[in-house]
Amino acid sequence: MLSIVGWMCGIAVISGVAGWYYQTLGARRDRKRFPPPGRLVDIGTHRLHLFESGRRGPTIVLEAGLMSTVLSWTELQRHLSPSFRVVSYDRAGLGWSDVGPMPRTSDRIVDELHALLRRAGVPPPYILVGHSFGGLTMPLFAVRYAQETAGVVLVDPVASAEWNPPSEHDLRLTRIGAAVCRRAAFLSRIGLTRFVAFLLSTRFKKVAATFVRLISRGAPGESGTVSSPWFSALPTQEREMAAIFWIQDKFAVTIASQLENLPASAAKLAKFTSICDKPVVILSAKTSPEHRRKEHAAMADRLPRGKFISAEKSGHWTMQDQPELVTQAIQRVVDAAFRADNSHVITGANSSSEELAQPQ
Repeated sequence: MLSIVGWMCGIAVISGVAGWYYQTLGARRDRKRFPPPGRLVDIGTHRLHLFESGRRGPTIVLEAGLMSTVLSWTELQRHLSPSFRVVSYDRAGLGWSDVGPMPRTSDRIVDELHALLRRAGVPPPYILVGHSFGGLTMPLFAVRYAQETAGVVLVDPVASAEWNPPSEHDLRLTRIGAAVCRRAAFLSRIGLTRFVAFLLSTRFKKVAATFVRLISRGAPGESGTVSSPWFSALPTQEREMAAIFWIQDKFAVTIASQLENLPASAAKLAKFTSICDKPVVILSAKTSPEHRRKEHAAMADRLPRGKFISAEKSGHWTMQDQPELVTQAIQRVVDAAFRADNSHVITGANSSSEELAQPQ
């Protein structure tokens, strides 16, 4: 009996070491095959990946969603670059950035973004643009660095009121999501997640799908399968790189921490009665739940220069579905922030995308 246990332990150790070596070699190969499109900037504790384009006009700073990278902004950044200086970046632990200190709270993320802009020599004032999870970070940046902020555009943002306090259902989902991510982080270190991703590219997809269900045990509905809407809704470039980014343990531990700290991040932002006295536009996707769209409108109403816009032809990825609407919102905020005559500044709420597109 003891010899059997010894053999099993030995096989487990050998398998773990082999898996770790497989993961290490694979990660090294990935770094050579897919170099960062921007530059890595050392902010003291770790390096963050910054992608810059354009050289004229005000600086637009783009903040991606919960699991997203600079790739979610590719098309929009290309479109904005002829008229503005545009920077996007990968938060610590995501994309090409190094893993950062824990926990991953909105406070820490904002501190790191500010340090990144300073170290990279990107001068204020900034037009802050945040998608989804960026609805917790960009408003907090605007509060803490008000003198460096010229305006804000939020694209179907997370509403802090939804998470302050979170419902029991949402709290349960974050706990499950964090647990699944921490399980995935361990399996990534021993190469199993990489192996499953490889199987997905072969004729053994059904075997891979079984592994995915086991790794994601406890996740609700389709979110724990290879047809997960979290994955299928990603922009094309980001979806293609998920097989590189999502199999790294840094990704999994980062997402786990961001999920666990959603309530605390929301509570931090909720302390402020107004995030900004500068121009703010909030774009709300037509597919968002009605309670979230109402909160988006209420957020805009509470701001002295806020504007609510309904993205009538858009899902959550508004910059993919209606990029012209996001561009117009940014241009509107720039005009309101930098023109000498600010008599046209937007106030109030309950406007449509057609109103936003009207000539001034």
